[in-house]
Amino acid sequence: MPRRNLTALLLVLVAVGLTAGACGYSAPAEGEGDEPAKVEPVEDSDVSRVVLTEDAAKRIGLETARVTEQQVEEGLVVSGRATPNPAGPMLVRVTLPAAERAKVDLTQPAQVSVAGDSLVAPMAGDPPASGPLAYQLDGAVAGVHAGQRLRVELQLTGGAEQLTIPYSAVIYGIDGGVWTYTSAGPLTFVRAPIRVAAVQGNVAVLSKGPPAGTEVVTVGGEELLGTEFAIEGE
Repeated sequence: MPRRNLTALLLVLVAVGLTAGACGYSAPAEGEGDEPAKVEPVEDSDVSRVVLTEDAAKRIGLETARVTEQQVEEGLVVSGRATPNPAGPMLVRVTLPAAERAKVDLTQPAQVSVAGDSLVAPMAGDPPASGPLAYQLDGAVAGVHAGQRLRVELQLTGGAEQLTIPYSAVIYGIDGGVWTYTSAGPLTFVRAPIRVAAVQGNVAVLSKGPPAGTEVVTVGGEELLGTEFAIEGE
């Protein structure tokens, strides 16, 4: 799935934006009032509270939504191998243990990640009774070569109640961590670790995250992350 990876440079630029004008601010002169954002350590934790002024929240266009529980189709992410197909589009073959293969919904196409894009790959012909599953890469697949390993997401039969948040609330850190910012009070936000199990359209399905009903930041999370890391301890 596409990732909004943040670089160290972005973190610095975002923090500067909140404190020195990149988001429409000028650094306040002595005595002019509060800073647009404050960072307060959370006791016995490696995260901090980020507290915004009302002005700062408006400047970054802060928006929030709530964590929900929804009935979602479960997915299985595996590795597939690109295989030439003389009779048509290139194929992606997926080999699974029998127990996992039995759970795959063979009536549904796979989602194959190619060069940062997610392609819908229909089953190539009728599914075999056993052995590898073959999906065809329709459309432009420039750069894919025979033998290449590709990320494949398969839909499983059935479904379950799972935590979901808007994908815009997901924050990817440069160290590989994945978080969302949760509301801890008026204009106060705390970074919470999450684990994304799948992405379905604009919705992130979580296998780990805050409880349903928690308010999370959907617009402005990158600015909060930059502020927390760049200002903390100063």
